[in-house]
Amino acid sequence: MASALSALRRASQHGTSSSVLVSGPAGIGKTALLAEICEHATRMKIRVGRGRCDPIGQVWPGAPVIAALRAGPDPLMTAGEYEQIAGVISEPLLLADQIASRLEDLATARPLLIAIDDLQWADRVSRFLLRSVASRLAGLPVVWLFASRDDSLGTELAACDVIRREDLRLAPLTTQDLAAMARDWLGRVPDERTRHYLGATGGNPFLASQILDGLARSNAGGEPGAVAVQFAAAVARRLGDLPGSARELVELIAAAGRPLPVRDAFALIPGLPSEDGLADAVESGLIILSADALTFRHDLVRETVYAILAGHRARQWHARLAEYYLTVLGEPLVAASHAQAAATAGDLASALILVSAAETLTRTSADDAGELAALAFGAVHTAQPEWLELSRRCLSVLSRAQHAAQAIAVADQILARIDDPNLIGQVETEAARALWLSGRVRDLAARIERSLRSSDLDSLAVVRLRAAYALACTRTLPGEPAARQAAAALEQARDRGDADALALAVQAAGEAARNQGHHQAALRHFRELRTLTGAPYLAEEITALQFVDRYDHAQALLDQARASRAAATEALLPGIACAQMWQDFHLGRLDDADAGARTLIELGRQLGTNLHLLDAITIRTAVALLRGETEIAAAQLRLAGQFTGADEAIRDPGVTVMRGWLAASRGDLPAARDTLRPVLQGAEQARSYWPLWPCWNGLFFGVGGAIGDGAFAASCRDVAEANAAANPGVASFEGVALNLRGLGRRDLDILAEAAAVLDRSPRPVLRAIGAESYGRALLDAGRRAEALGHLDRAWDEYHQMGARAFRGDVQRAMRQAGARRAKWSAAAAAPATGWACLTEAERRVATLIGDGHTNKSAASALGVSVNTVGTHLRAVFAKLGVQSRVQLANCLASSGRQLRSPA
Repeated sequence: MASALSALRRASQHGTSSSVLVSGPAGIGKTALLAEICEHATRMKIRVGRGRCDPIGQVWPGAPVIAALRAGPDPLMTAGEYEQIAGVISEPLLLADQIASRLEDLATARPLLIAIDDLQWADRVSRFLLRSVASRLAGLPVVWLFASRDDSLGTELAACDVIRREDLRLAPLTTQDLAAMARDWLGRVPDERTRHYLGATGGNPFLASQILDGLARSNAGGEPGAVAVQFAAAVARRLGDLPGSARELVELIAAAGRPLPVRDAFALIPGLPSEDGLADAVESGLIILSADALTFRHDLVRETVYAILAGHRARQWHARLAEYYLTVLGEPLVAASHAQAAATAGDLASALILVSAAETLTRTSADDAGELAALAFGAVHTAQPEWLELSRRCLSVLSRAQHAAQAIAVADQILARIDDPNLIGQVETEAARALWLSGRVRDLAARIERSLRSSDLDSLAVVRLRAAYALACTRTLPGEPAARQAAAALEQARDRGDADALALAVQAAGEAARNQGHHQAALRHFRELRTLTGAPYLAEEITALQFVDRYDHAQALLDQARASRAAATEALLPGIACAQMWQDFHLGRLDDADAGARTLIELGRQLGTNLHLLDAITIRTAVALLRGETEIAAAQLRLAGQFTGADEAIRDPGVTVMRGWLAASRGDLPAARDTLRPVLQGAEQARSYWPLWPCWNGLFFGVGGAIGDGAFAASCRDVAEANAAANPGVASFEGVALNLRGLGRRDLDILAEAAAVLDRSPRPVLRAIGAESYGRALLDAGRRAEALGHLDRAWDEYHQMGARAFRGDVQRAMRQAGARRAKWSAAAAAPATGWACLTEAERRVATLIGDGHTNKSAASALGVSVNTVGTHLRAVFAKLGVQSRVQLANCLASSGRQLRSPA
């Protein structure tokens, strides 16, 4: 209790964030303690939002967190605001953003306490919301209070280091506590028999209260035996003594798993006497009437009653509840929870409820959707007439949720039982989506080839299958054959006028053009794809713009996605977050790129987007290597090794480039070359665009040159020349081609031209590489003064972006040439804490937040995501040793920093 009250005082007096986890077994007093803490908070003028998780609500995404916003006499949200929040429940990223924005506004005016009880039953989305929102509100006067039977949840939900976390494990009552409790309850000193009973409770307050209640009601003797057994027996006796209708009512409330409004109880038990049955049930002491709803006095009572129900009896109640929630209340997700408990083999009604809920959840929680679809598929016998239609619905959900293995298993079950070639083609097209999203492109191609051998397919099935096959070919065939497949599929799809086939074919054409390095053509295809399908392919269009050095236009699309209300959801999609992450990386904003990658890993885990996870891991690895942090890079690559479901063609290129770079950073050049060789060969065949990024190409060449492998280096030059030819006027491609040509020929004039061309690139690392290459060549030619000027420019570029490893290489070359610079000492002496150790991005965020900006307004001012601001702010708190925004403002003011928004 004391630790929780201290957290409230810190929030009220110092504006700091805290989280408190109260844990312990059922009946130990967690709920009572939460209620007492909430009462204290109210008396301290702290606004309180209180919610509770329950086992039935696990499938309702975010319900406990959302409910906490409208709970109590002083709800944190108005009815209108609550409706807006509830309206985006299908978009967890947008949901987190809106909840965080509202709580951020409230916390700037008054401290908040957000209390969530029974956290062990929280659904995936609720846990995601709590992690995301707590992280974003770091430094604001918000106390997060959780109660759970599972004390490991404190670690899972720990938002960040700057939020002070305390764990409060409730201990059993001592013998003295139990004796005092008995005196208060019985009005006398407990005798030996009573002490014997109480000692058997294990110090559990609830069980002790039940023992004392029984003793107060009856003077019956007898040995208690095991208290848990005695307690269960007592509940069973009370339940058995009830009249039929009252017993049914108690059983119904147990199966409901949550407070059930009286009107719903009467509707579910039509023959229930309006007064007698309800009165008998309440009189038994098993259930209580609270706010026009029936519930149990304690979870232990409910769990005991539920355990008493025979399996078939419990399933009957769950089936009745599922039907009622679906058809009367219109709540398919709650209905699915009951259908899940009721389902048995051949239970069509439950299966239909489950698949409907799965379809609802596909965009919200991919894992939950996939689990429900798999359950629905397993609940229906193949002999039932409805099996085929339901199976196809399950296949669609599993494909969209990226549960590839289950999707393919369902597809194969369907294919084994149908003979219609056109239906076979439709199923294979649906399965193709799962295979592509999961990276299993070779399986995709093989399956479609098998289907296309049928001569009985109608023209529409053929067109769709050929479009899906062309998409697979962009990962399995060399560039030119893949491009021909895409072109043929695109022509057929346009002639047929089918939207699904056209979308697949346009995507194939864009992928093929990108693999070949024809980025202007790729941009045209991806723009058309977005007009056909909407938001999901905006990220591909942005990436195409980045390839042709149009970073200003790419940023305009990113900014528009964030600013437009119509595109609010689009701006928070993992694909957009991934495009912003690459934008930051390419433009040398390593802090922002790393922050974006951390966010993307969290989003990817929630939504099941493994391909974006690999991008994020690649960026985190690259940032670590640029900074010279090889152990961090190695740890990230170990994380990438967990994602083994995709084909090597999908999974390996980016990760392999990082493995090769790590080997080179550790000085193992032969291993680096051998690691990178397969990726380079893929580039030569235009199977993958990974090594076509200019910076990777230069890395490959550097490894080949350092090890003296002329053939490897020559292959790198050929790829660079082909890229430049395919993208005329793009400084990054043309400059890298010139750079590698000049290095290979040791030609100063070509290197000078390369430096001049790369100086027009928007990418600071390429500008630095051009200046460094030319500077080193000038040193070798004995032109020291000119050389140092170019090396100084390279050092400055590397320093500005935080590429400490590359900066160190340039500094050593200059030192060996006899140069010394004051800026070297300043960079080396940078402190680990205080204002001077903040990066430029962190300083901008600190200044804005210290000036009173919210995370959202700071993000808007800086043109970055809210999550990026949150990541920087947590780093600022750690480096400055502050725990709240008030402390941050005071810190900046006391150090003489001017608190005004940066221009």
